[in-house]
Amino acid sequence: MEWDSVEVGAARAAAELRVQLAQMTAASQVLERCAWDEKSKGYLAAMNQGICRMLRIVGRMELGERLGMETPRLNLAAADLGALTADLGARMEGLLERAGVMLTVDGPEHLPARVDGELVRQMLLELVSNGAKAGKQVTVRLERDRDNAVFTVEDNGPGVTQEQLASLFGGGQEERPDWKQSGNGVAIARRIAVLHGGTLVARCAPGKGLKVTASIPLGAGGDGRLESPQGEWDRGGFDEALVGLSHLLPVGVFAPVE
Repeated sequence: MEWDSVEVGAARAAAELRVQLAQMTAASQVLERCAWDEKSKGYLAAMNQGICRMLRIVGRMELGERLGMETPRLNLAAADLGALTADLGARMEGLLERAGVMLTVDGPEHLPARVDGELVRQMLLELVSNGAKAGKQVTVRLERDRDNAVFTVEDNGPGVTQEQLASLFGGGQEERPDWKQSGNGVAIARRIAVLHGGTLVARCAPGKGLKVTASIPLGAGGDGRLESPQGEWDRGGFDEALVGLSHLLPVGVFAPVE
């Protein structure tokens, strides 16, 4: 079987899963009106958690298809990276606190750029998610270095050995991660940075956590094709941070809100 036909099959499967998840989300919203007692709310929270985790999986499938194109789409538009980072950081901070992880976000209030905002948010979600899996403290910093926006995500986890780092990046700190094979968050993030004409490197030492730095030109562009902005993939009405971190969060986070 040709690899292209496998990818087409995966895309069709993802589209079908979207339809089924939309039906499940609609059912969840109807049931929410009847969830008056704690037991019902608990069942509904478990259902919502499952929906969000499946949405995350499907979203990554679709993202993988997009990033794997010979000429990936970059929906470039004016964006304020300072506001983007602060907004997404605030939402992730509140959610991760429920999982026992402290997230700190620091950066300028405003940093104008021309980027694919959806992909930049996905890059941050992947890096923070990776850090939150490793440690209980994650720091995100945004800085301007000449004509580049520099994102640094650092955790206080156990870190990895040089051999593990080489495996993660397929050869070494500066090498390209094999994101299509491993699907790991750092590799996906690097693919996004490179498509913007930037770089991503990781540094660590055992017992000192992992520090990942992604640099993106404020003008962006890379080798991607400029297209008219397209709608983001459907999250079924759930917040992108809730979906992106759903694999880390306890079931209580998904309970219906009064």
